[in-house]
Parts: sequence; C-alpha cells; structure tokens
Amino acid sequence: MSDSLRDQLLKSGLADEQSVKKTRSNKRKKRRRGETDTEQAAASEAAAQREADRRARDRTLNARRQEARQQQAEEQAARQMVIDREIGHDGDERFQFSHNGRIRPIRVSAAQRGDLAAGRLAIARTRGRYRLIPGDIVEFVQSRAPFLIAWSAADSGGADDEDDAYADFPVPDDLMW
Repeated sequence: MSDSLRDQLLKSGLADEQSVKKTRSNKRKKRRRGETDTEQAAASEAAAQREADRRARDRTLNARRQEARQQQAEEQAARQMVIDREIGHDGDERFQFSHNGRIRPIRVSAAQRGDLAAGRLAIARTRGRYRLIPGDIVEFVQSRAPFLIAWSAADSGGADDEDDAYADFPVPDDLMW
C-alpha cells in the first residue's frame, strides 16, 4: 500500500497514463506560477482573516488608548487652569457649602461671599485643597473635568419643584452662620 493514489488508479485501470502525466505537469506548472491548491488557498485566507481581525482589534485598542490620553490631557489642563487662576481666600468669614454629602467651610471675605452667591466665583478642589476660581472658567473646567468643581451657584440651586410649599420663600445663599 505504499503506492500513491495515482499509481493505484493506474493499476486498477480507472486512469490512463496520459491523464496521469497531464495532471502531474499541470500541478508542476501551478507550483511554478505560484498558484496554490484549494487547501492552501483556504489556509492562507484564514490566516489573512486572522491578521485582519488582529489589526482591527489593535486599531480599536489604540483608539481607546488615544482617547484615554486625550481625556487625561484635558483633565490636566483643567487642573492647571484651576491652579493658575486661583483667587486667594484668606478672609474672616466662613462660607459653608455642601460637597460629597458633607458641609465644608472655606474662609472668604465679605466681597467674595457676595461674588459666590452671585455666581461670579466658584469653588474647585484640586490636590486636596478647596480653591476659589473665577466664574468665567467654570464652564471650561466643567466640560473637561466636572469632578473638580466642588461648588458653584448654578449647581447649588434647590429643586425647582412646583408642588413645593416653600417655593415662594427661597433660602438666600449669603446667610451668615
């Protein structure tokens, strides 16, 4: 049984010598021209598909990494702007505000208290400190790193519930404690 299938078909009379030679020469010509058999073609197609899938996955991962880097750069720019545009707040009055469910105090002057209530100033938290920032950069910081804004007059407005019994009696933001 060491004979090839071609030889076995030839011996049994199912194939003649001429068709065997023709098949052999065609196969040799295909090999020289670089044409492959169907099995090799299927294997190369599968390899090409795997490579295309890998490249698509790599592109997706690179896009995610680039997006994360972009987000990080925007957050860093917002942090830097908060630090650069910080307003000194060593006043003799305490301004109390709610941040992360807790009441936090910050020392401000009377003019700064009025500006906070009017929305011209806001409070941001970076590097473990609360900082007063001008109201004109709040939108910039809010769009890039909303977690940095600890308090702003726009966010502190109570619920505008029409059924609220005390809707006609708003609590002022500039109360002295």
